Amino acid sequence: MNSHQDELRRGIAQLLPRLRRFGSALAGTLDDGDDIVQAAIERALAKSDQWQPGTRLDSWLFKIMQNFWRDEVRMRKNNE
Repeated sequence: MNSHQDELRRGIAQLLPRLRRFGSALAGTLDDGDDIVQAAIERALAKSDQWQPGTRLDSWLFKIMQNFWRDEVRMRKNNE
């Protein structure tokens, strides 16, 4: 693991409380909020090369969470 990935992982760990609050606010429930956080972290780690050290990690993760939730809501509506 390189220093870029180490920095990303440390940053994510520090942001977990804020990510959980934001996820719960998006979804309306703690369980769905935690699912959003998990999906966002998975995506962030898979696309870690897209995050640039020195930029706002929180903004990047919040955007990933918003996009995931928007896609999830759209999928749920289509399955009704």
